[in-house]
Amino acid sequence: MGLPSWLATCVNFFTGKTSEKKASVNEVPLAPSVQPETLIQQDLPITISPIDQPKIFNPELPLPIWFQGEIPTELLRLARAHYEEPVHRQILADWVERYGGEEGQLLCRFFRRDEVLRNDASTWQTLSASEARLVEPFSDLVLGIGDRVELPLTETQNMTLGWVPPGESWLGGGGGEEGTTAFTLEEGLWCGIYPVTQEQWHAVMGNNPSHFNGKPKNPVEMVSWNDVHVFLKKLNALSSRSGVLYRLPTADEWEYILRGGPVSKFQSQYDYYFARSKTDLTAVTSNDLSSTQANFDGNCPAGSGKEGPTLETTSAVGNYLPNPLGMYDMHGNVWEWTCTEEGSDRMRCGGSWYFNGGLCKASFRIGYDPDDRFNNLGFRLLAVPVGG
Repeated sequence: MGLPSWLATCVNFFTGKTSEKKASVNEVPLAPSVQPETLIQQDLPITISPIDQPKIFNPELPLPIWFQGEIPTELLRLARAHYEEPVHRQILADWVERYGGEEGQLLCRFFRRDEVLRNDASTWQTLSASEARLVEPFSDLVLGIGDRVELPLTETQNMTLGWVPPGESWLGGGGGEEGTTAFTLEEGLWCGIYPVTQEQWHAVMGNNPSHFNGKPKNPVEMVSWNDVHVFLKKLNALSSRSGVLYRLPTADEWEYILRGGPVSKFQSQYDYYFARSKTDLTAVTSNDLSSTQANFDGNCPAGSGKEGPTLETTSAVGNYLPNPLGMYDMHGNVWEWTCTEEGSDRMRCGGSWYFNGGLCKASFRIGYDPDDRFNNLGFRLLAVPVGG
């Protein structure tokens, strides 16, 4: 269905395709929180009149037939593309909020965030599962690094996932050598900010196979690749109404996420990727790693990293700094299964508490038999729209 004439006129104006035809004042919903005097400009191809003309804005009118509960994608793209124009942004945001119902109110929270603050982790907001469903059709427009969602695993357990933006990256680099494998994540997705914990596994499966049992905030371990898929089958059955499918990442997706999403060839020459702090996700990259930064055998640091503590056990998730996407424990703690197969093996990544720092490299991956279980081997989950 085509856009209403007033919205088509807005589109033409914002995209530079001006038209001599002006939208009728009876067609333009006025943004109620913006003073009309601010908006009246003679050279605009849109005429907006004061709010006291009831034909323009009437709270009692039903939603237009063409709207049918869906926010026009064109309007969202304009709001994002012209974010630096406060008046225009306010018009669009107020219109969406007025006519967009629950979806509009949610999206306006994103529209009105300052672009600089979008990438500052101090502005993190955790969405509910219902909000995540509302925002999903427009995720590429309104979600940014640091945004999180809280999704239910069971009636008693949730999982916090962070947004992974789509983009192009380079894999395989490290030690000062640039990556040689181009990788593109076509659509953004949600990734667990922690490996799956013992308490989360127990909530779904009713047992705890971990060698280091009794530490609910530590990663679950002693789970084979096949065990994980039993877990996923049960979890997806429990959460069938959530609108998302839980799955393991591919090895390429895992490395893309660890490096912080899209990185250039130059940025791909490092082995280790951390954020500056838990509230500042500015990337700090290095080819050196100490066990003060991650849980591995501290007697064997990587590069010029200093020797540090050796815990000889898993550690509670989130004890170390996150990576530039806000994901924790991607270097060390436990190896993480992926869904990538090489022959009869399944790839795992990330290193662990038991091994040296060199095996925690971004590009390092190695195969295990799908029935293997070890006390340093766990996993983390992705959540994608059903069918993704």
